Amino acid sequence: MSDQPIRSLYGESSGQGQEQQKPLNILDIISGVFSEPVELFKRLSKKPQWGGAMLVVIILTVAFSATWAFRVDAVEFLLAIYDRALPHSTQLQAMSQDDIEKLAEMQAKILPIGGLFQSLIVAPIFIFICGLIYWAIGLVSKEDQRWKPTYQHGLVAATVPSLVTIPYLLLGTVMTIMNPVGIKKANQMVPSSVAFWLETDSPKLEAIYGLLDPFILAQFVMIYFAVRYTLRAQSWGAILCVAIALMFPGITIWMAK
Repeated sequence: MSDQPIRSLYGESSGQGQEQQKPLNILDIISGVFSEPVELFKRLSKKPQWGGAMLVVIILTVAFSATWAFRVDAVEFLLAIYDRALPHSTQLQAMSQDDIEKLAEMQAKILPIGGLFQSLIVAPIFIFICGLIYWAIGLVSKEDQRWKPTYQHGLVAATVPSLVTIPYLLLGTVMTIMNPVGIKKANQMVPSSVAFWLETDSPKLEAIYGLLDPFILAQFVMIYFAVRYTLRAQSWGAILCVAIALMFPGITIWMAK
C-alpha cells in the first residue's frame, strides 16, 4: 500500500504543510460540508472558522422566514392556531369570537417582525450558547489530554453543521414565492420535508413531520462530525452533543398541542 498522504481540497490528511494553515473561503466550507465533512472539520480544528457560516445561514433563514411571513394569510393562520389551542387555553375560552379575531388581526401585523427578531436576535444567542455547551463537553471528553479546544472550536460545531440546511432554506424560499401559501406553516412549503406531503390534525405528529427532512436530520450528523473532529472529542462526547441538539426539537414536539 502507498504511504502517500491522502490529498483533498482541505490539504493532506496527514500533512503539516503551510497550505493547511490558510483560511478557507466560505464556498470551500459549504462544499466541504456536502463532499468531505470529516476532512473539513479536521481542517477547522487547526484553524477554526465560523463567522461566515453563521452569516450565510442567518441571511438565508431571514429570506425564507420573511418570504413566508409576507405570503401567508396571517390572520387565518393565527385563527387556525387559536382554534386548535382553544380546548387547552382558559384565556381564549374567556374571549368572544370578535375579540379572538381582533387579537389575530393585531398579531398578524407583527408576525414578520417576530420572524426577523427570532432570526436576527434569538438564533445568534442560541448559537453562542450551543457553542459554549459543545466547548465544555469537548473539554471533558477530549481524546488527547495534551489537546485543549477553545470556544472558537465550539462555535464551529454550533454553526458550520447548519450549512447542510442550505438546500432546505433555498427550496423553502423558492416554493413560497412560486406557490400560494394560505395558512401553511413554513416547513410545509419545503418539498424535502415530510410535512409537505402529509397533513395531520395532531399537533405532535405535525411537529414530527417538520423534523423529518433529510437536510434537517443531516445537520445532527454534521454536529457529530464537528464535535468528533474539530473539538477532537471522544465518541461519547460527540453523541452527547447530538443528544443535546435533538433535545430542542424534542421539547417542541412534547409541548405541541
